[in-house]
Amino acid sequence: MSTKIGGFDSGRVQVGTGRSVKRTSDSSSSSSSAATGSTSDTHITDSARKLAELEQTVQALPAINEGRVAEVSSSIQNGSYKIDSGRIADKLLQSEQDLSKLV
Repeated sequence: MSTKIGGFDSGRVQVGTGRSVKRTSDSSSSSSSAATGSTSDTHITDSARKLAELEQTVQALPAINEGRVAEVSSSIQNGSYKIDSGRIADKLLQSEQDLSKLV
């Protein structure tokens, strides 16, 4: 997904604790800022910064925990897999509380 924002410089921007990335530009945004002769600052909100950090954390995680999959598969096959509905409910509530803190 791409969002075009005109009127910004092409320097590096801070996106998290100690991280910076180079801004990209296209010909339409550079020509529009040159035509108007104005520049504007780009501000990254704390929420956007937290989301960027969360995205990087999630991307660093393996897509599938092979060891856990093997463990659960084995438990299902030998009939020892138990569903703990109380634990599931607790985890759902905790997840909801964690999400409400972000808003």
